[in-house]
Amino acid sequence: MGMDSYEKGKIGEEIARVYLEGRGFRIVEHNFHSQQGEVDLIAYHKSFLVFIEVKNYSYKSWGSPFGSITKNKRRSIIHAARTYLYRNKIKNINSRFDVLSIYHKRDGSHQIDHLENAFFVN
Repeated sequence: MGMDSYEKGKIGEEIARVYLEGRGFRIVEHNFHSQQGEVDLIAYHKSFLVFIEVKNYSYKSWGSPFGSITKNKRRSIIHAARTYLYRNKIKNINSRFDVLSIYHKRDGSHQIDHLENAFFVN
């Protein structure tokens, strides 16, 4: 019996955490929830506070994980980001939204694609 999506998500977020920390990101929050959304990871990187969506796929998945970030998904991530900033009284900081995709290969390895500034707040 295979893993459920929650377990797969946790594994993907752990892979993402290790990858990001290896590139100088300092993770400050996992799975931050607001009433209307969630951010998988929040981290500081250089002069930015980064809100990161993690997409975890089998290598043979169809379509682009970046394409799965719909308008509604972007809205929910933005809402959660604004809530995080408000609750933590964070002002006057550069922030951005990244998407990190993890593709699992049959041999047990994985490929990571990291798209910085994947979308913007209009």
